[in-house]
Amino acid sequence: MPFLGKFILTFLTSAVVVSGASLAWPKLTSQPMPAALAKVRDFVLQTDVGWSTAETLGVSDLQGVEPVNISSVAGSVVSNVVTNASEKVQEAATKEVIIQVVKKIETLDPGQQQEIKDAICK
Repeated sequence: MPFLGKFILTFLTSAVVVSGASLAWPKLTSQPMPAALAKVRDFVLQTDVGWSTAETLGVSDLQGVEPVNISSVAGSVVSNVVTNASEKVQEAATKEVIIQVVKKIETLDPGQQQEIKDAICK
């Protein structure tokens, strides 16, 4: 990619990141917004895309915006991942136990297999 293309791509990426940061600032921290970022926010809110993004994030009006508690969100994500992983492990273990039991039943003589089938079907 030529230098000019890289420069334009870097500029556009930086503009998107700074615009996003200016909109998300109230959700991320309760610290006062730096003046330069406030100017970017004001400019971004004048665009249709910026305004709709701010409304989606719930930061179009700075009054009453509560910052997201990052630690509780992270804890919730970790808890969900652990729960899902635990369920998958239990499912895999149960499946493996069933496979082993079926293999063991298949090695029994037909009479014992019938007794097990009768006991299961009761």
